[in-house]
Amino acid sequence: MKLVQASEKKWRGNQLRHRKGRILIKRLIEGESGSTENYGLHIGRESAEFFSPRHRHPWDQTRYCVSGRVPIGPGKTIDAGEIGYFPEGLHYGPQEGPERTVMVLQFGGASGKGYLNRDDVNRAYDELGELGRFENGVFHRNLGGGKRNLDGYEAIWRHLTGAPLAFPSPRYSEPVIMKPGHFSWRRSPTSGTEQKDLGRFSDRGTEVTVYRLATGKRRVLPGKDHLRVVFVMKGRAKCGRKSYLRHTAIEFAPGETAAFAPEAHTELLCMTIPSLATMELKAVRGLKPLRTIPEWRST
Repeated sequence: MKLVQASEKKWRGNQLRHRKGRILIKRLIEGESGSTENYGLHIGRESAEFFSPRHRHPWDQTRYCVSGRVPIGPGKTIDAGEIGYFPEGLHYGPQEGPERTVMVLQFGGASGKGYLNRDDVNRAYDELGELGRFENGVFHRNLGGGKRNLDGYEAIWRHLTGAPLAFPSPRYSEPVIMKPGHFSWRRSPTSGTEQKDLGRFSDRGTEVTVYRLATGKRRVLPGKDHLRVVFVMKGRAKCGRKSYLRHTAIEFAPGETAAFAPEAHTELLCMTIPSLATMELKAVRGLKPLRTIPEWRST
């Protein structure tokens, strides 16, 4: 089990330097760099000046709006308390609007393309700065071969992997916005626990669930044989021998017992992510999985 409290982390800037404007980030928990099972969970404070052009990613993500409104396109937002699922390959944006705070979980999709570690992305930004410049989310190349104007993230991907970024065909026509407040609680199989099943997505079978735990006794989430990444929306308690507060991130390995001892009303956002190997998914034709980043890039 990994457990990291947001209150123990400092806000860090310059984490999305290939985009325009100010954003502060607390990186909470992450997976294994270079693996198709890699993931990253962070909390971000996006300023009103932060801008990201219409773009897409070769991986999946879920976004939980902690406060404000998260812009995802003209006239479209994720409001406070809502959760968005963004499938790999799907265009969204531009992103610009009033200041907001959002939890973001990014992880590889069913295509097996994988997810790039944030440290590798920042290192590539520095290296590409010697060949051109990033402006309004676009990389403009001045030196060397390659396309002159390219989306900032696509340029970073190509630089790190040595190959153009081939996007999988999106499995949905637009982001899925979940409104937990419109769902009803139902009793979980385990005592003192209720849940809201918000959705199961793509052929990878990623599940998004909100759990509510009664105070007092030890509470156990229903068992899962897959990776679970949990974000504490409300509450205070112990998880194993560790304490958690609001905005704590917790990773439970496949088959690991998720046990809590709530000291206050607790609500948990749980993302269950099946292993690609376990699911035995076949690669989409024309797409190659993320290969390990060459050692000379990782110094």
